[in-house]
Amino acid sequence: MSIFSMDLLVYVGAAGVFLGILFFLIFLGRRILRLLRPITKKDVKTPGFSKSLRNLVLILIWTSALGMLLFIGFFFRAYHAFTLEELAAEITTEPGEKPETTKITLTRFLPDGEKTQQDFLIRGDQWMIEGDILKWKNMINFLGLHTRYRLTRIRGRYISAENEKKEKPTVYSLVKDENHPFWKYLYRHGHKFPLVSTVYGNAAYQLAEQSQHYRIYVSTSGFVVRKVE
Repeated sequence: MSIFSMDLLVYVGAAGVFLGILFFLIFLGRRILRLLRPITKKDVKTPGFSKSLRNLVLILIWTSALGMLLFIGFFFRAYHAFTLEELAAEITTEPGEKPETTKITLTRFLPDGEKTQQDFLIRGDQWMIEGDILKWKNMINFLGLHTRYRLTRIRGRYISAENEKKEKPTVYSLVKDENHPFWKYLYRHGHKFPLVSTVYGNAAYQLAEQSQHYRIYVSTSGFVVRKVE
């Protein structure tokens, strides 16, 4: 179901519930005026008991049906908001020319629809991608604003901590300014903003096996790596 369809369900359901409540208030107001007729001495034209009961049942059916539509729209909207995974990059791995090295081809998908491709040579048992994450509060996610992110580094990683200590690391920056003032400010003060849940660094890694293809997604909680068969 598309975002447009989900939003349409919400709007139609909300409008229907509003009209249902309005109809009920009009119905209730007319019944009160009928009860007060002996006091006010005003002639208020209202349907008889059977017609009034019919109108009340119709109002309840209308409000219940549109309320269910509103609930379904909210449910699918929330499900989409909290399970959305935005494609950020693709990684392909191939054996390097030197022993124990892996050639990494990183394709990044930019917000404007463009994409860039870079090649890296890493050492290690795994490749790892790092970045910055700005996580919105749940209500903001529900309204359609997805997690903000920035890919900052790609590196090789050893499974053994001893190898990690003694081997020379292969680390590559993916940004021009790693200490960007905007993200530096968000790390320090982002959690104070009323719409922001948290700002933090995130990393994901996988085995640097031969001729593999991966996709890196951004979810509401950070990076997700999925192997492409």
